[in-house]
This record gives sequence, structure tokens and C-alpha cells, in this order.
Amino acid sequence: MSPKHFKETREKLGLTQPELAELLGLSGKMPISHFETGFRTPSPLISAVMSYLGSLSERKAQDFIEEFQRHIDKAKASSKGSKRE
Repeated sequence: MSPKHFKETREKLGLTQPELAELLGLSGKMPISHFETGFRTPSPLISAVMSYLGSLSERKAQDFIEEFQRHIDKAKASSKGSKRE
């Protein structure tokens, strides 16, 4: 996925760089900025997710993002509950 296409997909989804970074499990907006400028290449997984989202209608992409976020939230809650101190 080209840097230009990566940025166009993010913008089509209506996400800011920090929002997309959080959704993809990245720390901060810098990785997204680097992907969009070509400074870094996204992993095959991130490229696949972005390509898939870019192929969907806006409504279907939003549905996917909402469902994906629910799974992320569930995984975060589960990992917090299983940490030992």
C-alpha cells in the first residue's frame, strides 16, 4: 500500500492519526505519520487491514471499526484482569 493510499484510506474513514494509531494498537500518531510520508512501511497485517477497510463502503467500514473496537476493549479488559501484582 502506497503512503498516499494509506492516508486517503484513513481520511475516507474519518479518523485522525491518533485515532487510527489507537485502533491499530500503535503507540502515538508517529507511526501513522511515518506510514503516510513513506518514512516507514506498515506491517503486512496493518497493510491488509487498511486495504480491507479501503475496499468497504463507508457504512461497512464504520461497522467493522466499531466491532473491532469492541474486541479490542474486551481484550484490554481481559488482560487487565489477568495481570498479577
